[in-house]
Amino acid sequence: MARKKETTITLTDEEQQQIQHLLTQYHDLARRLKPDADIASTVSTLDELLALSPTAQLAMLKELGKEQNSDAANVLLAINTVSQDKEVRKEARRSLLRLEGVSVQPTWQAPATRTSVVEVKVENPKRFWKAYVTPSREQGEVILTLHWELGYDYSDVQTFMFLLDFWRQGVNGFEAETLGKRRTQEKIEERKAQIDGSMVECSLAEAKRLLEEALSVNAWRSTPLPQQYRQFESTLSKRVFQAQDLGQDRGRTFLYPEMEAQEVALNFVGAWAMGDYGLTYDLLSHDSTLLKDLTRDQWIEQHRQWASEARPSRLELSFVHEHENKQSGLWLPSHATAGQSNTKEIEISWSLEISETMLSGTLAEMPMGTAVNRETGRRWFWTLFKVVRSHNEWRIQRINDEGARIQGLPIEEIQKQVREHEKRYEELNKRQQAQPNPEEMQAILDELVRDASQDLHYQDALIALLSLDRQPYEVALGRAMMLGNPERAMVYLQRLVQRFPENLEEMLHTLASTYVTYAYSQRIQDMPERQRHFLDMAEATLHEAGELHHSVTNHILLAELYTSQERNDEAEAELHRARELKPNRDEESSIEANLGALALRREQMAEALTHFERASQLKPDMPGIWFNLGFTHRLLGHFDAAETHYKRAIEQNPQDIRAYSELIAVYMNRPDQQAARRTVERGLAANPTSAHLLALHASVLHVLGDERTARRQLDLAMRIDPNLDVVQAAYQQLQKKK
Repeated sequence: MARKKETTITLTDEEQQQIQHLLTQYHDLARRLKPDADIASTVSTLDELLALSPTAQLAMLKELGKEQNSDAANVLLAINTVSQDKEVRKEARRSLLRLEGVSVQPTWQAPATRTSVVEVKVENPKRFWKAYVTPSREQGEVILTLHWELGYDYSDVQTFMFLLDFWRQGVNGFEAETLGKRRTQEKIEERKAQIDGSMVECSLAEAKRLLEEALSVNAWRSTPLPQQYRQFESTLSKRVFQAQDLGQDRGRTFLYPEMEAQEVALNFVGAWAMGDYGLTYDLLSHDSTLLKDLTRDQWIEQHRQWASEARPSRLELSFVHEHENKQSGLWLPSHATAGQSNTKEIEISWSLEISETMLSGTLAEMPMGTAVNRETGRRWFWTLFKVVRSHNEWRIQRINDEGARIQGLPIEEIQKQVREHEKRYEELNKRQQAQPNPEEMQAILDELVRDASQDLHYQDALIALLSLDRQPYEVALGRAMMLGNPERAMVYLQRLVQRFPENLEEMLHTLASTYVTYAYSQRIQDMPERQRHFLDMAEATLHEAGELHHSVTNHILLAELYTSQERNDEAEAELHRARELKPNRDEESSIEANLGALALRREQMAEALTHFERASQLKPDMPGIWFNLGFTHRLLGHFDAAETHYKRAIEQNPQDIRAYSELIAVYMNRPDQQAARRTVERGLAANPTSAHLLALHASVLHVLGDERTARRQLDLAMRIDPNLDVVQAAYQQLQKKK
């Protein structure tokens, strides 16, 4: 008799994914098959497999027939025992026979009598049990867990766990598992403990709202859903999105309930920059002037339309400052004085890269950029948040655009404020020079940053109103450089070059150097194309300066630029061109130092030493020259000479951490730990907040056996900069002692 041709089974993508998932779970199904179970309990255990379409069940059974282990045989026997579909039972039997052919037998005992379809008890319908969510919505993400009771006696629980990222990824993670109810409750408690107990119950309606918002992020950002989520998409649709009894949605935001006013303002700025506009809405008070009768969904849609064109990115904060509450001179009853503490003003200076779009005018809270970098699109803002306390939570009632406000002031008032800032700046510098303790020094530095940032916005206003006055540009340039912000400094330099022809070559040199500083800054280390763009701009600017005047300085600057790009031959050629122009003594010393650096890079140590020595003779006070000499001598194995030059480098510049670090290494290798200790302590006297030196101090003390002081110094270093390599190395060194 001819063999019956095997029917080809066609499956949907979703069915294929479901089968692949079940093939990873069938061992667990087999373990849950109880030897004394009745038909109804067995049906409950096999619920997920029996929920497949008949076609998918046939495909699943064929795959189980290839597994060649007793767990697969047990599941096949159970399906053959309880399935109501004749074809499914027959396929289960065929797969069992295949396994028997390779000596694989089921170990599970089927019920003694087969119950007819009419007599089989129907399991209880799946019943929503409870849901939990982390109250961490202000962080841009939450963990959501949904639990359904199932089984004949509701003794099992199916759990779906989601990681919802409202900034970028939407539904960013998904897991599903079915366990006994007791074990599920244990896992809930374990999960609470892992995140400091911060999980709260929510209704299915509230969970649905969170899921829908996260899914809208997937759609908006075009980010794919996790594969396992897609496997359960139809199940979730039935149990969540099409469910009738969802419970009450109380409108809870699931924000951390104890956020301070400053945190609320900062989270608003962060969410606004990251595209989490549901969060920005939730951080507003019910009577906020920004809402303008917009619903939450309308607010989100309006802002997403803007963000799709504006592409906000790369948020940077200059300072955050909470204003002190103004005290009334008149005593009032307690309810009035209590009201004073229910309102706070938070001042934030910040910046963001934004593309030009007409939609910016549609946002009520859109601030005016007082300065704009046309190359990067960065705009600098100054905003004042009025935050009110309502129902024991801080929320934003109003946002004032301070940058726009000061540009509307009379020129005399702006100049008065500038003079006040100059006065405060001088006072802070005097306090800084008095060598305060580290805590006081940090407070002074914070005030300097705030004062300089505020003054920059006032200078921007003067530039807008007095565009032909050179002074505001130069003051703003100085403030930006003091803050270490080349991206903003170039804004003022570009305008100086465009509007004022005086000292043009010098301005072009400074502009080129600023481009280079920005290109090599940490700000854009993850943006190689932008880095190349600014290095190209620096080179073009130097060539422009060279067309004005064929100067030694221009060739030296080009050589330094080429050296930074490892274009060594071009750098050397520029230095030789500079030498041909009869440089003065200072210029010649710079040429020698740069030739020494090139020789060092080429590992031509003797030649490097000759150039550095010549540079030191021409200009003994040249920054870094004594360190370079010490470093070259150390590479040549001249440790005594290296020690002498490192000491001179420290005398020349007590803030040069490299010289202390190298000298300590010389002493530790000699070994002379006491000399190393004296050196690092001298360095800390001049640089008390240096995480690098604190870590080296800890390392030296550890070697000397002073563990207590070593750990104290390491703790200080960790608080200042825990990610610094030398801090991490010292941490590992001290950990080995434990």
